[in-house]
Amino acid sequence: MSLLNDLQGAKKVLLIGHVRPDGDCFGAGFAVKRILEKSGAQVDFCIDSSLPSHYAFLPGFNEVNSRFSQGYDLAVSVDCADEFRLGKYYDAYKKAKRSVNIDHHATNTKFGKINYVEDVSSTCELIYYLLKGEYEFDDETAYYLYVGLSTDTAHFRHSNTTPRTLDMAKDLVAYGFDKQKLINNLYNSNTKGKIKLIAKSLNSLRFFKDDRIVIITITKQMLNDCGCDMSDTEGIIDFGMSVDTVDVAICMTQQAQHSYKVSFRSKNVNVAAAAQVFGGGGHVRASGCVVNGFYEDCVDKLVKSVTDVMD
Repeated sequence: MSLLNDLQGAKKVLLIGHVRPDGDCFGAGFAVKRILEKSGAQVDFCIDSSLPSHYAFLPGFNEVNSRFSQGYDLAVSVDCADEFRLGKYYDAYKKAKRSVNIDHHATNTKFGKINYVEDVSSTCELIYYLLKGEYEFDDETAYYLYVGLSTDTAHFRHSNTTPRTLDMAKDLVAYGFDKQKLINNLYNSNTKGKIKLIAKSLNSLRFFKDDRIVIITITKQMLNDCGCDMSDTEGIIDFGMSVDTVDVAICMTQQAQHSYKVSFRSKNVNVAAAAQVFGGGGHVRASGCVVNGFYEDCVDKLVKSVTDVMD
């Protein structure tokens, strides 16, 4: 199998990122879009979600969701652990003559006709090493791949950073894009509303199991009060992980009256197993799910799910 061969030859391509897109989703998507367009393909990049304004600095951001039709000869999904993450575009994905699934989540359901799945730091890392030696990267493609590599490793602070990850970063920074400007856009451009949301979130901290588990709660009211949306919750869980006694941080973001989007981060616990209790998944150290019910009941279930997989 060769990713480059599987991408080439298509004339009309549907490229799909996951709902609630993050840096790796955008980075991988734009990199693949660039590769396909250089081979002469028309590419429609679609995401069944509102687009977080935090990534509006990315070249091509305004082109996402600008065009969608039918009759694609190739559909490519990036950074999607399962078919549900494609949202309303899954039907078009299934109908395409060929479908390619490129993803780095260990729990990926292999929903594509062709699947490139490997548990590495990011989908951007997977794409880079699948193409290295076969494809001549340019400054723009390197820029996009660096976005995903940096954001999914928390700029090389997470445990998913390996020697191979750092080798890729070393290769990419040799290209001619403005690294400092990119880092400022990614990490030094929070709105006042986001800072207010961080403050409210930190006031919600609750500790369990001798302070080894921390839960951060973000309600719809908090989002409204700060003028924020779900995309502004990205990165807040890392404050919980920064506590010295904490092994697992959980962020519960209310998405409906009795429904919470849940993110897990871990220093040494298999939180993918905890997420799978609720039908979620992801990586050993970073996973997610949705939990429904009254708030305190959800808290109890989440703490139990983590406690059950702790040493």
